[in-house]
Amino acid sequence: MRDIIKEIRNFIRADFNIFVYGFAVLFLTGSIILNYMFDIEDKYIDIYFGTAMGAPVYFSFYFGAYMMVLIPTLLIKKQTHKLKRTELWIKIIVFFGMFAIMTAFHQYRDLASKIQNGRDEMYFLVKVFGNIKRILPFIIVFYIVKLIYDKDTNHIYGMRYRGMNYRPFFILILFMVPFIALASFQNDFQHTYPQFKFWKYENVFGMPDVLKVIIFEIAYGLDFVSIELLFRGALVIGLVKVLGKEAVLPMAVAYVFIHFGKPAGETISSFFGGFILGIHSYYRKNIFGGIIIHIGIAYSMELAAILQHIL
Repeated sequence: MRDIIKEIRNFIRADFNIFVYGFAVLFLTGSIILNYMFDIEDKYIDIYFGTAMGAPVYFSFYFGAYMMVLIPTLLIKKQTHKLKRTELWIKIIVFFGMFAIMTAFHQYRDLASKIQNGRDEMYFLVKVFGNIKRILPFIIVFYIVKLIYDKDTNHIYGMRYRGMNYRPFFILILFMVPFIALASFQNDFQHTYPQFKFWKYENVFGMPDVLKVIIFEIAYGLDFVSIELLFRGALVIGLVKVLGKEAVLPMAVAYVFIHFGKPAGETISSFFGGFILGIHSYYRKNIFGGIIIHIGIAYSMELAAILQHIL
């Protein structure tokens, strides 16, 4: 734990600029307020899911949020020369482009409709496919980018076991458990979690509830692996060579935007989680700490919600 605290302290000491961080806070605060006041993501972004405009709209939304912080950061710090690097533009366009394409990808629903026998099975397959659809394409495309620009590294943007002390992350999960337990009594929490409310879907290929939950939660966990690979892996480790420490803050801001639509408290806290994990991946060149904390907290929230239903 002391190592993580030391990393955060050293990073902020080296990176903090009151104008940069002040702008980022103002931009995020305004974006969060507007989103939850006018339901921007649901009404104006997600309506394009399943249409030809889906990928371009998602790309503009997340890429735009990222650039809204990156460009002012480099301007204020007088590092605009970094914007002239072709590698920077190719990487961020590919990284956000893949995220947008896979977020908008909906054809798996057609596949699910062909192999299901009823409404419950269709819903289950859509939920499972929706969680696993990103991981393999991300690994393939990011590996190709690594071969072109980062061939000297022996891992795909932090997907390695070395260089890690895993104990602090399990301690952090235990620290979060009481807060998650308290949050589980809130209506918006119970409305959102668990992600798959198994008790509403009984006829799923004759599987018992335990098996349905296990299959779904494995798929749910793989989605977090893909998120860590993109945000802490590609957008931090993959861009350090070009941006240096300036890769962390814009990533954390863009990370908040993927939480729009979730409870406001979770959206706000995602900035701090993303920022801290970004710092850690910046120093350690490893994303497994983030994977552990992300999946651990997610599974804790799932379990808390399931217990609320059972008890």
